Amino acid sequence: MSEERFDSALAPWGARANAPALGQDLDDYRRDHLVRIKKLLPDDHALRSVPIRQLQPDALAVMEKQILAAASDSAWRPDAVPHGTIERRVQVDSNGQRVVHWLGTESFVKELGRPGRRVTSFRTDQGYVGADGRPLR
Repeated sequence: MSEERFDSALAPWGARANAPALGQDLDDYRRDHLVRIKKLLPDDHALRSVPIRQLQPDALAVMEKQILAAASDSAWRPDAVPHGTIERRVQVDSNGQRVVHWLGTESFVKELGRPGRRVTSFRTDQGYVGADGRPLR
């Protein structure tokens, strides 16, 4: 049951939850995956500073719900991606088709264009004219 919840939280990043190791305590399994999911949250997110490994089992259940909800929210936010980078997110639609989305604060085609040039003046028959329309000497 926990494995399915962790799978759905990790799915946008294209990752899956590991199966519990033989003899591994369920709380340790949950802590391992919550730490892994917590690292996927944005750097400035409040839940990144929660010490998961030191939580008591009753507090772990509360934090698990909050971290999984935060992961599903931040997975599709472009401002959660570090500035200047583009990250891949995978979504499975109702037909089972995997759809890849690329998230970032800037478009990927920005790097394909040439850098612009700034016009400072024009040369006319009457002499040079600044871009603001004033004559230049």
